[in-house]
Amino acid sequence: MRFLNSFMHFQNLNLIPFMSLKLHVYSELVKAFYSNLEIQKSTLISKVYGIKMVIDQSLFYDLTQLSSEGVPFEGALNDDWKFDFSVHDARRLVCTNQADMTGRLLAGSLAFESRMLHYLIVRILLPRSSNLAQVSEEDLIVMWAFHTGQQIDWAHLVRYRIHKALRLNAPFPYPHLVTLFLQHFNIPLDSEPYVPIKRSFLIDVAVIASFGYHKEHDGSWVKKGAQPIDDEGNLLVGEDSSLLQRILDRFDGLQTYVGERSDALELQVDMQFDEMDSRITKVEGDVTYICTCFDLPQPPPPPSS
Repeated sequence: MRFLNSFMHFQNLNLIPFMSLKLHVYSELVKAFYSNLEIQKSTLISKVYGIKMVIDQSLFYDLTQLSSEGVPFEGALNDDWKFDFSVHDARRLVCTNQADMTGRLLAGSLAFESRMLHYLIVRILLPRSSNLAQVSEEDLIVMWAFHTGQQIDWAHLVRYRIHKALRLNAPFPYPHLVTLFLQHFNIPLDSEPYVPIKRSFLIDVAVIASFGYHKEHDGSWVKKGAQPIDDEGNLLVGEDSSLLQRILDRFDGLQTYVGERSDALELQVDMQFDEMDSRITKVEGDVTYICTCFDLPQPPPPPSS
């Protein structure tokens, strides 16, 4: 299965330590770090409690253990991949056989292994706090890179995402990483209020259930209402139990993006968004069909996320 190959890719790129950071989050200090942040020639410079923090590339590598090898990807297709990547081929690579290849791409259209990979991307590697059920162009390119073995300079990409947080009203990513920086520079934390690590922040069976799988009495995991098909789409029923258990065992304890909402509510919202956006996509298709029949101007495409 490609997903297990992707897991090996996580290991080969030494992404597991970064993805598995389990540190308390000091919300006020995270705000202070980003509010005072400057970036000079790839060096992060900030100040918290009057203590200057200078994180050059060498220290950044030492603390994050992220690889600096590969393409300096910054969220959009670059010259290194422009002849290898196509949206159509990438969609065919990550989606089920039944997925619509022309409309808006939702997480519910992804094959199981890609669905799990997307979950990890939008909550840990490239975290965001909204539109979690949508697959952006950036998400698609990153999944394509994982599935095809393309190298990404993850140290560069994470620094780039930190740099984007300097924009007005931008969210503050990687709060666990900020705690790692605070600890390195001996910022006093003993009296600071923090968000502790909770079970609700971890990837567990509730995540698999949100993908449309349920656990049988014998402990096996089965796709709800699905007939066995090949591994280019949904998983074969006979493989579900062992594969899902291996995935859960390997990813047990990975932290997800820590927000204000509980994971249970987040999962519920994601599932409702999937259903709602599927209906919107159908309405958009009906409108396009009507415009074609009556020779009317086609509606403009929806804005990209």
